[in-house]
Amino acid sequence: MPRRTNAAGSAKKRFAVGANVIVTIPGVIGVVTQLDDEPTSMWEYWHTIQTKFGERREPGSNLELVPRPETNSAPTKSTPHIHLHGDHSRINFNSMDNSTNITSVSHDRLFVQMHETARSVPDAIEREDIIARLNVLEQAHGTGGFLQAYQNFIASVANHVTVFAPFMSLLAQMLSSK
Repeated sequence: MPRRTNAAGSAKKRFAVGANVIVTIPGVIGVVTQLDDEPTSMWEYWHTIQTKFGERREPGSNLELVPRPETNSAPTKSTPHIHLHGDHSRINFNSMDNSTNITSVSHDRLFVQMHETARSVPDAIEREDIIARLNVLEQAHGTGGFLQAYQNFIASVANHVTVFAPFMSLLAQMLSSK
């Protein structure tokens, strides 16, 4: 429902039942106990206000909302739930994240996970090629042929780089640790 306005075009004040308000003249605080549905005299919504001095009838133009102090505000009905998942989950409030993530995965476990991922490649010919090169890469680990096996493996997974991306940094660490 649109707010009613007077001839000058200003919106009329209307306060909900139960609202804490100040009756600006004479400056007393009260609670709205009733309000009119339609504007009446002076095109104002009239409110019944209960004050410590008794009940008053006042137009909305003579009322101001009493702001609730922050320290006494009611608790929010829903609190946010924060769920952290994964090895490197963190929350930073008003700060830069300068942390370094270090993940330790055994080489045996790495190759097991890579084999599981390779079996999910849908094209049978590509899948067999990737698995064959992965076997060569695993056998070459710790030897002088690891670099060549790594390059051949990377070439075979070029069409599936998003699937194998989680393993790339660990494989690169193996290159540098030799």
